Amino acid sequence: MKPTHVALFSALGMMFTSLSVYSLAPSGGGTSVTAVPEVITEPPRQVPEVTGGAVAAVDPSRFTTGSRLMLEGRVGHARLPRSAQETFLMFEVRGDGSPARSLAQANLSLVIDRSGSMKGTRLTNAVQAATTAVSRLNDGDVVSVVTFDTRTSVVVPPTTVGPETRGRILASVRGISLGGDTCISCGIEEGLSLLGQTSAGVSRMLVLSDGDANHGVRDVPGFRAMAQRARDRGVAITTIGVDVDYNEKILSAIALDSNGRHYFVENDAALARIFEAEAEQLTTSVASGAELAIDLAPGVELDRVFDRSFRRAGDQVIVPLGAFAAGEVKTVLLKVRLGGLGGDARGDSPVADVGLTYRDLVARTDARCAGKLGVAIADRDADASELDALVAGRVQRSETAAALKQANFLFEQGRLDEARSKLDAQQESLKKAADKAKAVAPANRAKDVASDFEGQLAALERAGTDFATPPAFATPPPAAAAAPGGFAQAPAAAPRPAPAQSRQGKSAVRRNEAEAFDLAR
Repeated sequence: MKPTHVALFSALGMMFTSLSVYSLAPSGGGTSVTAVPEVITEPPRQVPEVTGGAVAAVDPSRFTTGSRLMLEGRVGHARLPRSAQETFLMFEVRGDGSPARSLAQANLSLVIDRSGSMKGTRLTNAVQAATTAVSRLNDGDVVSVVTFDTRTSVVVPPTTVGPETRGRILASVRGISLGGDTCISCGIEEGLSLLGQTSAGVSRMLVLSDGDANHGVRDVPGFRAMAQRARDRGVAITTIGVDVDYNEKILSAIALDSNGRHYFVENDAALARIFEAEAEQLTTSVASGAELAIDLAPGVELDRVFDRSFRRAGDQVIVPLGAFAAGEVKTVLLKVRLGGLGGDARGDSPVADVGLTYRDLVARTDARCAGKLGVAIADRDADASELDALVAGRVQRSETAAALKQANFLFEQGRLDEARSKLDAQQESLKKAADKAKAVAPANRAKDVASDFEGQLAALERAGTDFATPPAFATPPPAAAAAPGGFAQAPAAAPRPAPAQSRQGKSAVRRNEAEAFDLAR
């Protein structure tokens, strides 16, 4: 793929997708970056990659650096002509997978919907899941529990977990009962207030709901603003949608903008596993407050940051990444415009200086690692390199996520053929991109590249299957009365529910939303 031929989203796709793809913000008025005191700084390490059995020379288009958090940076095209108009920057941040025990205190708030729709096994399993999460916390961690319907109730105020308190916390959780309608924003605000009462540690909120927001904040922009405030306070919000009638756009937006996660749980029996996994990850956090700062070189301008919120400080682009558990990976993808590449004595042109700051929770110190990115100057357009295999996979993840969301939109409009066509078109594009990427993938990352594309294809195939199968009858068709002569007439066809309103259709839409969320991380 030549740099002048890279195109991410069609105009229609950009209109319909609700992914957080943020356009260029004005540089003026940006928030300044506060220096981190007593920072341990690590120099970048260049790690040669193996391509086609040979060791590639160290080049300016990639770097790897870090320790507790490892930062890898890549330019989309290692070699570009001076006339090149655009390329991509991709960053992968990975938490140390086998650290010494973190000494950080966990600060967990459980925010549980107790509205009338949670009747039956939903509330029972939600309560059981909450007790599982509390049981997983370590002594010294802090937990609070909030329930909400149209109002909030503090079931457990911020309480330090220990032998004397654990039983009392569990008993309070088991006493949760049903209420009325649903005010999701009320629950989040109360949870944030309780988390703010404990200043130390790594904070996370788990929000569980099975319905739409019919009180308080009700629109996606309002919830995004709330999530960004939570993120700025160091709180990641994980959202869990139960069954098929919750608002998937609201819950995924909350998770996206707060650096949390989003789950679709069709069977509420799976809640305990999710709550336990979230508590486990919180207690194995190795870093918090991570921020990636990208200083673009003169002549390089930001076109877009995909799938993440960001802020500007002059010419610097700052992407908050929050906390990291052991082994956790987060990616950042930028598209940049090139206003004429320069070149040093070696024929390389700088693109960006990059720094990652965070709190090392194992060493209990502030840390920073940094690297530089550049490109080699090609004499001819024909000598430009193909798109880096790992960058290509990440670009396609954004496109696949957008295709799933666009297909959802079309499906909910009753435009089934268009929805399937959208998925089919992305599948074909993805297969071609996969063939190119696998051909140029470095040997030590070939499995990662193959797995990335296989996962995207699987998500598209599942969505296509869900949208291709007609929904089943909600009830059997009624028996027809006997006609004159004693013969029964064929039963009248029972009206099928509109596909998007059937249980199967709702499930498909929410599954696609969750898949799109995961792909864009």
